[in-house]
Amino acid sequence: MSPTRAPARQQSAGSAGGEAGTDRSRRLERARALPLGIVLQAVNAAGDGLAMVALANRVFQTSHASWAVAAVFLAVTVPISALAPVAGLLLDRLPVKTVLVIAAAVESAIALALVLATGVTATLVLATGFGICAAVLQPGLGAIVPRLAARTMVIKANSYLQAATWIGFTAGPLLAGLLITVSGSGLALAVNAALYALAAAGLAAMRLAPEPAPPAAADGRPGRPTLGEQLRAGYSYLRSDIDAGMLVLIVGIMVAFANMAVVAEVVFAEHVLHSGPAGYSLLVAGWTGGMVVGTLAGGRLRQRWLIVGALAGTVLTGVGVALAGLAAVLWQAVAAYAAGGLANGFETVATRSFIGHRAPAEVAGRVFAVYSGVLFGGISVGMAVAAWLLTVLGARGLLVVSGIGGIAAGLAGCVIYAARSRRARIAGPDGPRPASGHIS
Repeated sequence: MSPTRAPARQQSAGSAGGEAGTDRSRRLERARALPLGIVLQAVNAAGDGLAMVALANRVFQTSHASWAVAAVFLAVTVPISALAPVAGLLLDRLPVKTVLVIAAAVESAIALALVLATGVTATLVLATGFGICAAVLQPGLGAIVPRLAARTMVIKANSYLQAATWIGFTAGPLLAGLLITVSGSGLALAVNAALYALAAAGLAAMRLAPEPAPPAAADGRPGRPTLGEQLRAGYSYLRSDIDAGMLVLIVGIMVAFANMAVVAEVVFAEHVLHSGPAGYSLLVAGWTGGMVVGTLAGGRLRQRWLIVGALAGTVLTGVGVALAGLAAVLWQAVAAYAAGGLANGFETVATRSFIGHRAPAEVAGRVFAVYSGVLFGGISVGMAVAAWLLTVLGARGLLVVSGIGGIAAGLAGCVIYAARSRRARIAGPDGPRPASGHIS
Protein backbone atom coordinates (compact mmCIF):
# COMPACT_ATOMS: atom_id res chain seq x y z
CA MET A 1 0.00 0.00 0.00
CA SER A 2 1.42 3.36 -1.02
CA PRO A 3 2.51 5.41 1.99
CA THR A 4 1.17 8.55 0.34
CA ARG A 5 -2.35 7.15 0.13
CA ALA A 6 -2.90 5.83 3.65
CA PRO A 7 -2.70 9.21 5.40
CA ALA A 8 -4.97 10.66 2.76
CA ARG A 9 -7.58 7.97 3.43
CA GLN A 10 -7.28 8.44 7.17
CA GLN A 11 -7.65 12.19 6.75
CA SER A 12 -10.69 11.68 4.55
CA ALA A 13 -12.26 9.33 7.10
CA GLY A 14 -11.64 11.74 9.93
CA SER A 15 -12.47 14.96 8.14
CA ALA A 16 -16.23 14.60 7.78
CA GLY A 17 -16.79 16.23 11.11
CA GLY A 18 -14.26 18.94 10.25
CA GLU A 19 -15.97 19.64 6.92
CA ALA A 20 -19.35 19.76 8.66
CA GLY A 21 -17.89 22.18 11.18
CA THR A 22 -16.52 24.33 8.36
CA ASP A 23 -19.93 24.38 6.65
CA ARG A 24 -21.60 25.42 9.92
CA SER A 25 -18.96 28.13 10.39
CA ARG A 26 -19.54 29.48 6.88
CA ARG A 27 -23.32 29.49 7.39
CA LEU A 28 -22.83 31.38 10.64
CA GLU A 29 -20.55 33.91 8.93
CA ARG A 30 -23.13 34.45 6.19
CA ALA A 31 -25.88 34.82 8.79
CA ARG A 32 -23.84 37.65 10.31
CA ALA A 33 -22.57 39.17 7.05
CA LEU A 34 -25.94 39.68 5.35
CA PRO A 35 -27.51 41.87 8.09
CA LEU A 36 -24.32 43.93 8.20
CA GLY A 37 -24.40 44.22 4.41
CA ILE A 38 -28.01 45.45 4.55
CA VAL A 39 -27.12 48.14 7.11
CA LEU A 40 -24.07 49.21 5.10
CA GLN A 41 -26.12 49.38 1.90
CA ALA A 42 -28.54 51.75 3.64
CA VAL A 43 -25.67 53.85 5.05
CA ASN A 44 -23.91 54.07 1.67
CA ALA A 45 -27.15 54.94 -0.16
CA ALA A 46 -27.96 57.60 2.44
CA GLY A 47 -24.50 59.05 1.85
CA ASP A 48 -25.09 59.07 -1.92
CA GLY A 49 -28.45 60.80 -1.58
CA LEU A 50 -27.11 63.32 0.92
CA ALA A 51 -24.09 64.08 -1.30
CA MET A 52 -26.15 64.74 -4.43
CA VAL A 53 -28.50 67.17 -2.67
CA ALA A 54 -25.62 68.94 -0.90
CA LEU A 55 -23.57 69.27 -4.09
CA ALA A 56 -26.52 70.48 -6.16
CA ASN A 57 -27.30 73.06 -3.47
CA ARG A 58 -23.64 74.12 -3.27
CA VAL A 59 -23.15 74.81 -6.99
CA PHE A 60 -26.57 76.45 -7.43
CA GLN A 61 -26.05 78.80 -4.49
CA THR A 62 -22.57 79.63 -5.81
CA SER A 63 -23.36 80.06 -9.51
CA HIS A 64 -27.17 80.48 -9.66
CA ALA A 65 -26.98 78.48 -12.89
CA SER A 66 -29.04 75.40 -13.71
CA TRP A 67 -26.22 74.10 -15.96
CA ALA A 68 -24.02 73.73 -12.89
CA VAL A 69 -26.60 71.48 -11.21
CA ALA A 70 -26.79 69.31 -14.34
CA ALA A 71 -22.97 69.22 -14.48
CA VAL A 72 -22.81 67.87 -10.91
CA PHE A 73 -25.11 64.98 -11.77
CA LEU A 74 -23.16 64.21 -14.95
CA ALA A 75 -19.85 64.37 -13.06
CA VAL A 76 -21.09 61.57 -10.81
CA THR A 77 -22.95 59.40 -13.34
CA VAL A 78 -20.73 59.53 -16.46
CA PRO A 79 -17.67 57.84 -14.83
CA ILE A 80 -19.84 54.89 -13.79
CA SER A 81 -20.53 54.18 -17.45
CA ALA A 82 -17.16 55.22 -18.87
CA LEU A 83 -15.06 53.23 -16.39
CA ALA A 84 -17.21 50.08 -16.28
CA PRO A 85 -14.64 47.76 -17.98
CA VAL A 86 -11.75 48.92 -15.77
CA ALA A 87 -13.82 48.87 -12.57
CA GLY A 88 -15.13 45.38 -13.32
CA LEU A 89 -11.63 44.06 -13.98
CA LEU A 90 -10.40 45.49 -10.65
CA LEU A 91 -13.25 43.74 -8.84
CA ASP A 92 -12.52 40.40 -10.52
CA ARG A 93 -8.74 40.51 -10.31
CA LEU A 94 -8.17 42.02 -6.85
CA PRO A 95 -9.68 41.06 -3.47
CA VAL A 96 -13.12 42.60 -3.87
CA LYS A 97 -13.51 43.57 -0.21
CA THR A 98 -10.23 45.48 -0.27
CA VAL A 99 -11.29 47.36 -3.41
CA LEU A 100 -14.64 48.30 -1.87
CA VAL A 101 -13.08 49.44 1.41
CA ILE A 102 -10.59 51.66 -0.42
CA ALA A 103 -13.32 53.15 -2.63
CA ALA A 104 -15.53 53.97 0.37
CA ALA A 105 -12.58 55.46 2.27
CA VAL A 106 -11.67 57.64 -0.74
CA GLU A 107 -15.29 58.82 -0.92
CA SER A 108 -15.04 59.89 2.71
CA ALA A 109 -11.84 61.83 1.98
CA ILE A 110 -13.47 63.53 -1.03
CA ALA A 111 -16.44 64.60 1.10
CA LEU A 112 -14.05 66.12 3.64
CA ALA A 113 -12.24 67.97 0.86
CA LEU A 114 -15.58 69.31 -0.38
CA VAL A 115 -16.22 70.88 3.02
CA LEU A 116 -13.33 73.24 2.25
CA ALA A 117 -13.60 73.50 -1.56
CA THR A 118 -16.54 75.82 -2.26
CA GLY A 119 -15.91 76.93 -5.86
CA VAL A 120 -17.92 75.45 -8.73
CA THR A 121 -14.87 74.10 -10.59
CA ALA A 122 -13.37 72.46 -7.51
CA THR A 123 -16.77 71.00 -6.61
CA LEU A 124 -17.20 69.49 -10.09
CA VAL A 125 -13.70 68.00 -10.06
CA LEU A 126 -14.25 66.40 -6.66
CA ALA A 127 -17.74 65.24 -7.68
CA THR A 128 -16.04 63.38 -10.54
CA GLY A 129 -14.03 61.61 -7.83
CA PHE A 130 -17.33 60.47 -6.31
CA GLY A 131 -18.26 59.09 -9.73
CA ILE A 132 -14.99 57.18 -10.05
CA CYS A 133 -15.50 55.59 -6.63
CA ALA A 134 -19.13 54.79 -7.47
CA ALA A 135 -17.94 53.06 -10.66
CA VAL A 136 -16.37 50.46 -8.35
CA LEU A 137 -18.87 50.46 -5.48
CA GLN A 138 -22.05 50.11 -7.56
CA PRO A 139 -21.12 46.84 -9.33
CA GLY A 140 -19.00 45.60 -6.41
CA LEU A 141 -21.91 45.67 -3.98
CA GLY A 142 -23.91 43.63 -6.50
CA ALA A 143 -21.16 41.13 -7.26
CA ILE A 144 -20.58 40.17 -3.60
CA VAL A 145 -24.21 39.17 -2.94
CA PRO A 146 -23.55 35.43 -3.56
CA ARG A 147 -20.73 35.68 -1.01
CA LEU A 148 -23.03 37.37 1.51
CA ALA A 149 -25.76 34.76 1.15
CA ALA A 150 -25.96 31.19 -0.11
CA ARG A 151 -26.92 30.77 -3.77
CA THR A 152 -30.43 29.72 -2.69
CA MET A 153 -30.79 33.02 -0.81
CA VAL A 154 -29.58 35.41 -3.53
CA ILE A 155 -33.09 36.60 -4.44
CA LYS A 156 -34.09 37.36 -0.85
CA ALA A 157 -30.69 38.96 -0.19
CA ASN A 158 -31.13 41.24 -3.21
CA SER A 159 -34.63 42.07 -1.99
CA TYR A 160 -33.41 43.19 1.44
CA LEU A 161 -30.37 44.99 0.03
CA GLN A 162 -32.38 46.94 -2.53
CA ALA A 163 -35.01 47.85 0.05
CA ALA A 164 -32.18 49.16 2.23
CA THR A 165 -30.85 51.11 -0.76
CA TRP A 166 -34.12 52.93 -1.27
CA ILE A 167 -34.61 53.56 2.41
CA GLY A 168 -31.15 55.15 2.37
CA PHE A 169 -31.93 57.16 -0.78
CA THR A 170 -35.04 58.48 0.96
CA ALA A 171 -33.33 59.27 4.27
CA GLY A 172 -30.21 60.87 2.73
CA PRO A 173 -31.91 63.78 0.92
CA LEU A 174 -34.19 64.42 3.93
CA LEU A 175 -31.14 64.59 6.19
CA ALA A 176 -29.40 66.85 3.67
CA GLY A 177 -32.34 69.26 3.66
CA LEU A 178 -32.28 69.47 7.45
CA LEU A 179 -28.51 69.97 7.70
CA ILE A 180 -28.36 72.54 4.90
CA THR A 181 -31.17 74.49 6.56
CA VAL A 182 -29.33 74.45 9.89
CA SER A 183 -25.79 75.22 8.76
CA GLY A 184 -25.34 75.08 4.99
CA SER A 185 -23.83 72.48 2.68
CA GLY A 186 -20.55 72.31 4.62
CA LEU A 187 -22.16 70.54 7.58
CA ALA A 188 -24.06 68.22 5.23
CA LEU A 189 -20.84 67.19 3.50
CA ALA A 190 -19.07 66.65 6.84
CA VAL A 191 -21.85 64.26 7.86
CA ASN A 192 -21.57 62.70 4.40
CA ALA A 193 -17.86 62.03 5.07
CA ALA A 194 -18.78 60.34 8.36
CA LEU A 195 -21.33 58.10 6.60
CA TYR A 196 -18.82 56.98 3.97
CA ALA A 197 -16.19 56.37 6.68
CA LEU A 198 -18.71 54.23 8.55
CA ALA A 199 -19.41 52.28 5.36
CA ALA A 200 -15.66 51.72 4.83
CA ALA A 201 -15.21 50.49 8.41
CA GLY A 202 -18.19 48.16 8.11
CA LEU A 203 -16.96 46.72 4.82
CA ALA A 204 -13.54 46.10 6.38
CA ALA A 205 -15.19 44.19 9.24
CA MET A 206 -17.45 42.13 6.96
CA ARG A 207 -16.67 38.41 6.61
CA LEU A 208 -17.37 37.19 3.08
CA ALA A 209 -17.43 33.60 1.88
CA PRO A 210 -14.11 32.57 0.23
CA GLU A 211 -13.48 33.82 -3.29
CA PRO A 212 -13.70 31.13 -5.99
CA ALA A 213 -10.46 29.80 -7.44
CA PRO A 214 -9.50 31.31 -10.82
CA PRO A 215 -10.51 29.17 -13.81
CA ALA A 216 -7.89 26.97 -15.48
CA ALA A 217 -7.28 26.52 -19.18
CA ALA A 218 -7.92 23.21 -20.89
CA ASP A 219 -4.29 22.08 -20.38
CA GLY A 220 -4.53 22.70 -16.63
CA ARG A 221 -2.51 25.92 -16.65
CA PRO A 222 -4.11 29.23 -15.69
CA GLY A 223 -5.66 30.99 -18.66
CA ARG A 224 -3.87 34.14 -19.84
CA PRO A 225 -6.25 36.21 -21.96
CA THR A 226 -5.04 39.55 -23.26
CA LEU A 227 -5.78 42.73 -21.33
CA GLY A 228 -8.31 43.72 -23.97
CA GLU A 229 -10.11 40.39 -23.62
CA GLN A 230 -10.17 40.78 -19.85
CA LEU A 231 -11.60 44.30 -20.09
CA ARG A 232 -14.27 43.14 -22.55
CA ALA A 233 -15.20 40.00 -20.60
CA GLY A 234 -18.38 41.50 -19.13
CA TYR A 235 -19.63 42.52 -22.58
CA SER A 236 -18.53 39.18 -24.03
CA TYR A 237 -20.48 37.28 -21.43
CA LEU A 238 -23.63 39.32 -22.03
CA ARG A 239 -23.31 38.72 -25.78
CA SER A 240 -22.99 34.97 -25.21
CA ASP A 241 -25.88 34.73 -22.74
CA ILE A 242 -28.59 36.21 -24.93
CA ASP A 243 -31.27 36.33 -22.23
CA ALA A 244 -29.04 38.18 -19.76
CA GLY A 245 -27.73 40.55 -22.43
CA MET A 246 -31.23 41.28 -23.72
CA LEU A 247 -32.51 41.96 -20.20
CA VAL A 248 -29.70 44.42 -19.39
CA LEU A 249 -30.35 46.28 -22.66
CA ILE A 250 -34.14 46.41 -22.18
CA VAL A 251 -33.84 47.60 -18.58
CA GLY A 252 -31.28 50.22 -19.65
CA ILE A 253 -33.72 51.60 -22.26
CA MET A 254 -36.53 51.69 -19.69
CA VAL A 255 -34.29 53.52 -17.21
CA ALA A 256 -33.40 56.12 -19.88
CA PHE A 257 -37.10 56.81 -20.49
CA ALA A 258 -37.98 56.75 -16.79
CA ASN A 259 -35.31 59.35 -16.01
CA MET A 260 -36.78 61.66 -18.61
CA ALA A 261 -39.68 61.90 -16.17
CA VAL A 262 -37.36 63.02 -13.36
CA VAL A 263 -36.71 66.27 -15.21
CA ALA A 264 -40.46 66.94 -15.62
CA GLU A 265 -41.63 66.03 -12.10
CA VAL A 266 -41.12 69.37 -10.36
CA VAL A 267 -42.70 71.34 -13.24
CA PHE A 268 -45.60 68.88 -13.42
CA ALA A 269 -46.32 69.05 -9.68
CA GLU A 270 -46.01 72.81 -9.31
CA HIS A 271 -47.19 74.26 -12.64
CA VAL A 272 -49.58 71.61 -14.01
CA LEU A 273 -51.18 70.18 -10.86
CA HIS A 274 -50.62 73.45 -8.94
CA SER A 275 -49.65 71.53 -5.80
CA GLY A 276 -46.50 73.48 -4.93
CA PRO A 277 -43.29 72.11 -3.41
CA ALA A 278 -45.27 69.86 -1.06
CA GLY A 279 -46.88 68.19 -4.08
CA TYR A 280 -43.50 67.55 -5.65
CA SER A 281 -42.26 66.03 -2.40
CA LEU A 282 -45.31 63.75 -2.24
CA LEU A 283 -44.76 62.68 -5.84
CA VAL A 284 -41.15 61.70 -5.15
CA ALA A 285 -42.12 60.05 -1.86
CA GLY A 286 -44.77 58.01 -3.69
CA TRP A 287 -42.14 56.60 -6.05
CA THR A 288 -39.53 55.85 -3.38
CA GLY A 289 -42.12 54.33 -1.06
CA GLY A 290 -43.30 52.11 -3.90
CA MET A 291 -39.69 51.11 -4.59
CA VAL A 292 -39.24 49.88 -1.01
CA VAL A 293 -42.43 47.80 -1.16
CA GLY A 294 -41.54 46.47 -4.61
CA THR A 295 -38.05 45.38 -3.61
CA LEU A 296 -39.45 43.45 -0.65
CA ALA A 297 -42.10 41.84 -2.86
CA GLY A 298 -39.39 40.86 -5.36
CA GLY A 299 -37.80 38.64 -2.73
CA ARG A 300 -40.70 36.20 -3.09
CA LEU A 301 -39.87 35.40 -6.72
CA ARG A 302 -38.73 31.92 -7.70
CA GLN A 303 -35.53 31.62 -9.70
CA ARG A 304 -37.29 30.24 -12.79
CA TRP A 305 -39.52 33.34 -12.98
CA LEU A 306 -36.81 35.99 -12.55
CA ILE A 307 -36.59 37.12 -16.17
CA VAL A 308 -40.37 37.10 -16.55
CA GLY A 309 -40.70 39.18 -13.37
CA ALA A 310 -38.03 41.61 -14.58
CA LEU A 311 -39.71 42.15 -17.96
CA ALA A 312 -43.18 42.47 -16.41
CA GLY A 313 -41.79 44.98 -13.91
CA THR A 314 -40.27 46.97 -16.79
CA VAL A 315 -43.63 47.22 -18.56
CA LEU A 316 -45.53 48.14 -15.39
CA THR A 317 -42.96 50.79 -14.45
CA GLY A 318 -43.76 52.52 -17.73
CA VAL A 319 -47.49 52.16 -17.08
CA GLY A 320 -47.11 53.91 -13.72
CA VAL A 321 -45.21 56.85 -15.22
CA ALA A 322 -47.66 57.23 -18.13
CA LEU A 323 -50.69 57.15 -15.80
CA ALA A 324 -49.08 59.80 -13.61
CA GLY A 325 -48.73 62.01 -16.67
CA LEU A 326 -52.45 61.59 -17.39
CA ALA A 327 -53.50 62.37 -13.80
CA ALA A 328 -55.89 65.27 -13.26
CA VAL A 329 -55.16 65.78 -9.55
CA LEU A 330 -52.24 65.18 -7.21
CA TRP A 331 -53.52 62.06 -5.44
CA GLN A 332 -53.94 60.27 -8.77
CA ALA A 333 -50.39 61.12 -9.80
CA VAL A 334 -48.99 60.00 -6.43
CA ALA A 335 -50.91 56.71 -6.62
CA ALA A 336 -49.66 56.07 -10.17
CA TYR A 337 -46.11 56.92 -9.14
CA ALA A 338 -46.33 54.58 -6.15
CA ALA A 339 -47.46 51.78 -8.49
CA GLY A 340 -44.66 52.58 -10.93
CA GLY A 341 -42.11 52.62 -8.12
CA LEU A 342 -43.37 49.29 -6.83
CA ALA A 343 -42.95 47.75 -10.29
CA ASN A 344 -39.50 49.30 -10.64
CA GLY A 345 -38.42 47.87 -7.27
CA PHE A 346 -39.72 44.43 -8.25
CA GLU A 347 -37.86 44.65 -11.57
CA THR A 348 -34.62 45.72 -9.88
CA VAL A 349 -34.55 42.70 -7.56
CA ALA A 350 -35.49 40.33 -10.38
CA THR A 351 -32.84 41.71 -12.76
CA ARG A 352 -30.00 41.76 -10.22
CA SER A 353 -30.89 38.25 -9.02
CA PHE A 354 -31.11 36.92 -12.59
CA ILE A 355 -27.64 38.30 -13.36
CA GLY A 356 -26.30 37.07 -10.02
CA HIS A 357 -27.48 33.52 -10.71
CA ARG A 358 -26.29 33.44 -14.33
CA ALA A 359 -22.94 35.23 -14.32
CA PRO A 360 -19.92 33.01 -13.52
CA ALA A 361 -18.09 34.08 -10.36
CA GLU A 362 -14.87 34.85 -12.23
CA VAL A 363 -16.55 37.56 -14.36
CA ALA A 364 -19.32 38.67 -12.00
CA GLY A 365 -17.63 41.98 -11.21
CA ARG A 366 -17.30 42.86 -14.89
CA VAL A 367 -20.85 41.78 -15.70
CA PHE A 368 -22.27 43.90 -12.88
CA ALA A 369 -20.01 46.77 -13.98
CA VAL A 370 -21.55 46.61 -17.46
CA TYR A 371 -25.02 46.49 -15.91
CA SER A 372 -24.27 49.56 -13.75
CA GLY A 373 -22.69 51.31 -16.72
CA VAL A 374 -25.77 50.73 -18.87
CA LEU A 375 -28.10 51.95 -16.11
CA PHE A 376 -26.18 55.13 -15.39
CA GLY A 377 -25.63 55.71 -19.09
CA GLY A 378 -29.40 55.52 -19.50
CA ILE A 379 -29.86 57.98 -16.65
CA SER A 380 -27.47 60.48 -18.26
CA VAL A 381 -28.98 60.15 -21.74
CA GLY A 382 -32.55 60.32 -20.44
CA MET A 383 -31.96 63.50 -18.48
CA ALA A 384 -30.04 65.14 -21.33
CA VAL A 385 -32.80 64.42 -23.86
CA ALA A 386 -35.53 65.45 -21.42
CA ALA A 387 -34.02 68.91 -20.94
CA TRP A 388 -34.81 69.57 -24.63
CA LEU A 389 -38.09 67.65 -24.85
CA LEU A 390 -39.56 69.46 -21.86
CA THR A 391 -39.73 72.67 -23.88
CA VAL A 392 -41.37 70.82 -26.80
CA LEU A 393 -43.85 68.49 -25.06
CA GLY A 394 -44.43 70.20 -21.73
CA ALA A 395 -44.32 68.40 -18.40
CA ARG A 396 -47.46 66.30 -18.91
CA GLY A 397 -46.48 65.26 -22.43
CA LEU A 398 -42.96 64.36 -21.34
CA LEU A 399 -44.27 62.13 -18.54
CA VAL A 400 -46.59 60.31 -20.93
CA VAL A 401 -43.84 59.81 -23.53
CA SER A 402 -41.49 58.64 -20.77
CA GLY A 403 -43.98 56.00 -19.66
CA ILE A 404 -44.81 54.85 -23.20
CA GLY A 405 -41.11 54.42 -23.95
CA GLY A 406 -40.70 52.16 -20.92
CA ILE A 407 -43.78 50.14 -21.89
CA ALA A 408 -42.49 49.68 -25.45
CA ALA A 409 -39.07 48.55 -24.22
CA GLY A 410 -40.59 46.04 -21.81
CA LEU A 411 -43.00 44.65 -24.41
CA ALA A 412 -40.13 44.27 -26.91
CA GLY A 413 -38.24 42.26 -24.31
CA CYS A 414 -41.31 40.09 -23.67
CA VAL A 415 -41.68 39.36 -27.39
CA ILE A 416 -37.98 38.47 -27.79
CA TYR A 417 -38.01 36.21 -24.74
CA ALA A 418 -41.27 34.51 -25.76
CA ALA A 419 -39.88 33.80 -29.24
CA ARG A 420 -36.66 32.36 -27.81
CA SER A 421 -38.60 30.21 -25.34
CA ARG A 422 -40.83 28.90 -28.14
CA ARG A 423 -37.81 27.99 -30.28
CA ALA A 424 -36.21 26.25 -27.31
CA ARG A 425 -39.36 24.15 -26.72
CA ILE A 426 -39.48 23.16 -30.39
CA ALA A 427 -35.77 22.24 -30.35
CA GLY A 428 -36.30 20.04 -27.28
CA PRO A 429 -33.69 19.06 -24.69
CA ASP A 430 -31.04 18.47 -27.35
CA GLY A 431 -31.43 21.93 -28.86
CA PRO A 432 -28.83 24.68 -28.65
CA ARG A 433 -28.03 26.16 -25.27
CA PRO A 434 -26.72 29.66 -24.52
CA ALA A 435 -22.94 29.82 -24.34
CA SER A 436 -21.57 29.82 -20.82
CA GLY A 437 -19.52 32.94 -21.33
CA HIS A 438 -16.74 31.80 -18.97
CA ILE A 439 -14.11 34.34 -19.97
CA SER A 440 -11.49 35.25 -17.41
